[in-house]
Amino acid sequence: MAEGKAIVFVVDDDASVREGLGSLIRSAGLRVETFASAQEFLARSRADVPSCLVLDVRLPGLSGLDLQKRMAEVNIEIPIVFITGYDGGAV
Repeated sequence: MAEGKAIVFVVDDDASVREGLGSLIRSAGLRVETFASAQEFLARSRADVPSCLVLDVRLPGLSGLDLQKRMAEVNIEIPIVFITGYDGGAV
């Protein structure tokens, strides 16, 4: 893929969710990078292209909400779409 193309980042600890979202996003002609944890995402060098983040709320270790806070603290300003499979104990 060409450098400079916008990137959709996906952070989810569930491999099947990462793979499924990655395939869906690529099928729309977009570049995607997936990460199994917030720490993996933070370790990546900053992208110098338009980007957004699809982020699981409940991650082991640094949660999705913790990651959002950390990003704000270090001035990483990209749109975030939060996702979750957690039902909150609904009956």
